[in-house]
Amino acid sequence: MRGFEQHRLFKWYFRLFDFISQPRIEKADVNLREIHAHTTMILSTGILMWAYAILAHVTMDSPLPAIMGYICSLIHLFSPILYRWTNRTFWISNLALSAGFFHQSTFSFFSGGYDSFTLKWLSILPMLAGVICGMRSALLWGGLTMAGVTFFLILKLVGFDFPDEISEAGRTWGHGLILYGYIFLNTVMILVFVTMQSSSERLLQEQGQKIDDLFRVLFHDLANSLGRINIGLSIAKKGNHHAEKGVEIASQAADSMMEITSNVRRMYAVSKGKAEVDLVHTSLNESVEYLKKVFAAELEKKHLEIQYDFERNKDFRVLVEPVSFKNQVMGNIISNAIKFSSPQGVIRITCYPVSAHYQAIEIRDFGIGMPETMIEQMFDLTKKTSRQGTSGESGTGFGMHIMKSFVEMFQGQVLIDSHEGGDDSGTTFKLILRGSWK
Repeated sequence: MRGFEQHRLFKWYFRLFDFISQPRIEKADVNLREIHAHTTMILSTGILMWAYAILAHVTMDSPLPAIMGYICSLIHLFSPILYRWTNRTFWISNLALSAGFFHQSTFSFFSGGYDSFTLKWLSILPMLAGVICGMRSALLWGGLTMAGVTFFLILKLVGFDFPDEISEAGRTWGHGLILYGYIFLNTVMILVFVTMQSSSERLLQEQGQKIDDLFRVLFHDLANSLGRINIGLSIAKKGNHHAEKGVEIASQAADSMMEITSNVRRMYAVSKGKAEVDLVHTSLNESVEYLKKVFAAELEKKHLEIQYDFERNKDFRVLVEPVSFKNQVMGNIISNAIKFSSPQGVIRITCYPVSAHYQAIEIRDFGIGMPETMIEQMFDLTKKTSRQGTSGESGTGFGMHIMKSFVEMFQGQVLIDSHEGGDDSGTTFKLILRGSWK
């Protein structure tokens, strides 16, 4: 639905939506399409609910239908605000639908009961419930509305004398609200349904892309680990004091392979909807310490140093999935920085807050840099962006696409700044991620 966001007509809606959904976005615990559907339903049906409440106030003798109408309309109107405190979509939606049910039932009771022209409004509730919450909610409200209409029918059959307190003018306006309201409401709900269906189709395509990305993780990151095992074994073959160091490098690479493999299996379950991504506040210090050990051989081979202030950043945390953050995100960036740095250089990692809820991590190398065209094509798999490193290292071109995919999974952003030649030669990757200093 964000495709409409830039249109002036919809900006007010997305400001409201952002206010309602901000806590849910930060905690990543609700499908935002459900909040969109609920909010759209409230805005469209709310017009009709307030219209019937005013109609009851103006054209009915009894004050009860108007009082019930105003109370139900207020509950209905403010129901989306509950998303700021809870992620229970089913219960929030049922609260709003219940308000509509009691409002129209009361209005119908005082305008002729079973013969009331407004009783048919109950038939719209299962459709609304299905659009917002799916099959379970549609079945629930199908049953409830059938029970409600049956109750009115039974009272009619036993001869109950329903009050009919609405004036002729009220009846005329009420019929108009039904005719125009049904056209308006069905149009809006169909548009919402079609938009959500299109969004679902895009989601399926994205899931297919994620599965492709997982295979790329296996081919790309496991190949890197196998390369480190090979380096470790080569060092160990030299014997003497080199043996222990080589075995340690190979062992760390093997542990990394096991961790990556396990994580890929879990992420595959996520892509198939059988599990959820577990985002936790992760220490950047621990991640950098891990990377320094994993890339120790490569750093030593090119005499490179990772500059990072462990003491200053000891309380820095980012909200990520730890394994993929260390390996597929930070690991790919550090691997690139090593590849394109000249010997005797440094790789600098810094972090700082950019807003109340988001933090920045910058990984800066002082290597050969990249041209602007390469930066623009960096995440496009249809373009060839791989090239040899400063010591002839080869690449596949998958690493940066993999990195960006995981950052987006963490609801973050990647920014790149790079320069070729001169004193400011090198590349800076900036990761904008949710997190905090604790």
